[in-house]
Amino acid sequence: MIESQSINVDCPARSPEEAIREAGNALCRAGACSPQYVQAMVDSYHELGPYFVIAPGLALPHARPEQGAIKAQISAVRLREPLAFGHAENDPVQVVLGLSATSSDAHIHLIQHIVTVLSDEK
Repeated sequence: MIESQSINVDCPARSPEEAIREAGNALCRAGACSPQYVQAMVDSYHELGPYFVIAPGLALPHARPEQGAIKAQISAVRLREPLAFGHAENDPVQVVLGLSATSSDAHIHLIQHIVTVLSDEK
């Protein structure tokens, strides 16, 4: 679900858009999505706001499967400096987990996997 080429532990992003692009580009490097999918991730942020900032310090940007998802994959980006994404409760963001899923079922499965991993860390 996470391949080594889809991990960046020292991302110097200076804006939410840069952080989202890095998470998306990491998915592209793993062959999980097209460049159009990455742009759709950024567009989603502009159109819908920071709804994907799901927990304190954690963002989970994604796009719709038909916007260029190739396979189910997660990317992990740790920001060098936390960034404000505009979420009233969960800013600033330190970790961005990009998500590529080819169907709603795959999307749910990946989310469950993330929750399981995060729960095991506690």
